[in-house]
Amino acid sequence: MAFAKLYGEGDNQVLVKLDEGEEGPEVRYYFQPPNLGVCSVAAVFPDTDEGWDRAQAAFDRTTEEIARRVVEEQNSQIISRLQADRP
Repeated sequence: MAFAKLYGEGDNQVLVKLDEGEEGPEVRYYFQPPNLGVCSVAAVFPDTDEGWDRAQAAFDRTTEEIARRVVEEQNSQIISRLQADRP
């Protein structure tokens, strides 16, 4: 059973990983915004059999289009926060 998906090349990569996080199963997206290091964001599910089933289903449904949409939303938030922190 697959536990990771990699989309893109070089600086345009998005890694999606099904894993056990501190709070339970998660689908985590790794990406690198321009001029920053590697960042990640996760969808976390309850630490139950049903939670693992839901996490697996979410991972299975994740296409490159979905992964890139998640990353685009996160990049927008990161840029907005950085701009808000400017004096």
